[in-house]
Amino acid sequence: MIGKLLGHTQVQTTARYAHLEAEPVRMAPDAVALNLRKSFG
Repeated sequence: MIGKLLGHTQVQTTARYAHLEAEPVRMAPDAVALNLRKSFG
């Protein structure tokens, strides 16, 4: 799921980032959405 959100077509690409802490990964979509709302909204 995270790989698709990031636009990765290969699991290996996403696996490169698997060591990241879970909380920042969970927060990232919210941060992107907030910036999009500010830009377009």
